Amino acid sequence: MNLSSKANYKDDYENSNKRSDSCGQTLKCGEVGQALLFNGATIGTTVPAATITLDTSKFCNPCIMLEFSSNIIGTLFQGTLNFQLFRSCNNQLPIPVGPQYYFSRPIPAFLADMFSFFVCDCNSCSNECCTYSIVVSVGGSAPVIGNVGIFAARLAAIVVDKPNHDDDCHPCNKLCCKDNRTILKCGTSGGVSIAPGTLAGTASTVSTLSLNTSCLCEPCVKLEFASTIAYSSPTTADSTVVNFQVFKLCNNQLNPIPVGPQLVFSVPYTTVIVPPAAPGFSGTSTFSFFVCDCEICNHECCTYSVVATTATADAAVTISNARLSAIAADHNCRCC
Repeated sequence: MNLSSKANYKDDYENSNKRSDSCGQTLKCGEVGQALLFNGATIGTTVPAATITLDTSKFCNPCIMLEFSSNIIGTLFQGTLNFQLFRSCNNQLPIPVGPQYYFSRPIPAFLADMFSFFVCDCNSCSNECCTYSIVVSVGGSAPVIGNVGIFAARLAAIVVDKPNHDDDCHPCNKLCCKDNRTILKCGTSGGVSIAPGTLAGTASTVSTLSLNTSCLCEPCVKLEFASTIAYSSPTTADSTVVNFQVFKLCNNQLNPIPVGPQLVFSVPYTTVIVPPAAPGFSGTSTFSFFVCDCEICNHECCTYSVVATTATADAAVTISNARLSAIAADHNCRCC
């Protein structure tokens, strides 16, 4: 056996051994953290909020969904906070993963609010030990006014082996996924801007995802959606209402069908202005939800879409960083 043959044999053996020992999927939760920013913190000031370390050496083709959750509490807080996920593997310098998410308040206020989002990372290499970190920075155009804390900050991660041919909706290779009964898929990122005066009923698709469930016996799918919504108005009496709905189109269906309930976002507004604040308002927030689809047939390839439909439009609204993800698993563990 020559050196080239030995090398190929070694690679084949290691790949085969990795497949046989593959974890299939794992769930890990990081430690609870916090970050504090005080009055006068300047633009660009950064503080870490949460970390999690993952070992993907037991995965052949890892795909990771990382979810962040926190409780933001402010004392006469005014300003903009940027949240960014970073990844550092094998002593490499941190690199950003996914988009930035924003939290802002235009007028000093006492506040308590939940802030959460998810990011997908399907570009990490196997055989790596990576630390993911959420870093909070001061954004906007002015320093922080008042004090703000990001409490109960935590990262959680679901890691799965991405099945072959999922993107192309090929028939499932049972030998490849017999030990992996979970599929994780992240869709395209999109968005839309809604101008004042937009006609009621105007609909826009903000994110799509195609999913092949042929590897599963009785599939059940959890679909999660996250986005950043920015809004503004020159007056305090304006508002905009947007309805979000997930739709499904499978195989040879002619028309998409709704999945789960319709969810509503409404721009906050007030008719009361306390001097010396000027009329008008602006702000950003995350808008996220999940729905479940356990009424899906075996061996189907379905495209899921999130559609935003305008109900009323007085204030300007921009939906960005809109992304849909799916976790699919066997609904009945005894079906195969």
